[in-house]
Amino acid sequence: MAPLRISFLIRSVYDLLPSNANLVRWGKKNDPTCPLYQGRQTTEHVLSSCKVVLSQGRYTWRHYTELQELASVISTAKGEIHPSSTSSTVFTTEG
Repeated sequence: MAPLRISFLIRSVYDLLPSNANLVRWGKKNDPTCPLYQGRQTTEHVLSSCKVVLSQGRYTWRHYTELQELASVISTAKGEIHPSSTSSTVFTTEG
């Protein structure tokens, strides 16, 4: 894994990412609320539970983007030719 990804993972696990709640705790900001939801913006809230972001499908977009990156890495490891940047991989929902 790239060092920045490892750093992000470690900081997210230990709640050390600069969410608004952490910035308030660290004395860098005065308001801990989420600008979209108006609830408290914690690391968990940012990464997986903001109701506004969930309703807009932003997590789904991020999930599919990560799946495409994973598919590209697997294709490279298998020695397959990458599809052109104009083609897209279609992911379907379960069921």
